[in-house]
Amino acid sequence: MIQPTEALTVIDVNTGKYEGNKKAGETFRKINKEAAEEAARQMRLRNLSGIILIDFIDMKDPDHITELISILKTHLRQDPVKTDFVDFTKLGLAEITRKKVRKPLADTLKG
Repeated sequence: MIQPTEALTVIDVNTGKYEGNKKAGETFRKINKEAAEEAARQMRLRNLSGIILIDFIDMKDPDHITELISILKTHLRQDPVKTDFVDFTKLGLAEITRKKVRKPLADTLKG
């Protein structure tokens, strides 16, 4: 779910129809990896800019978190617009900044 607001854009990653099993950590890792790739793609397609927060599914394994950061940075580097991964906030949200070069897609469709 992508929700733009006046001050920032929030992307919320959900588990969908996950029902739980012993390999929840691995399932969350896989979902977050796919979400990182898709979030970077949607930022480019929708021309999102400013502060962007991504609420990934919480992961406990530090190696999985490091891997997620690496994947996210790799996909953000493909963006022709200056886009930076800042860090994870204390609340566990990925903070990204993206330079504004033109109106977001949602604004161009309104008028």
